[in-house]
Amino acid sequence: MAPMETSTVFWLLLAVELLGLISAAAARFSEGTRGEAWSQRIFLAMMGVVGVATIFSLGVGPTCWPTAGATFSLMLLIATSDFGRASQATTW
Repeated sequence: MAPMETSTVFWLLLAVELLGLISAAAARFSEGTRGEAWSQRIFLAMMGVVGVATIFSLGVGPTCWPTAGATFSLMLLIATSDFGRASQATTW
C-alpha cells in the first residue's frame, strides 16, 4: 500500500475536524427544534469519525494528533455547554 501524501492527510484531517465542530454546534443550537434528533445523531456519528481520525493521526506524525484530540474535546464542550439565561438555570 502506497503511503498518502502529507498534504492529503492534512486536508482530510482538517475537513473531518471542521465537520465535527459544525456538527457539535448544530447539535447544541438545534435544541428544542424539529431537527434536534437528526443533529444529535449526526453529532454522535461525527464523534466516532473524529475519534477514529485521532487514532489514525497518532500514526501519521507527532504534529497531527494534538489538533485532532483538541477538536474531540472541543466538540464535547460545545455540545454540553449551556448558553441559556441565568434565570433558567437550575439552582441547587
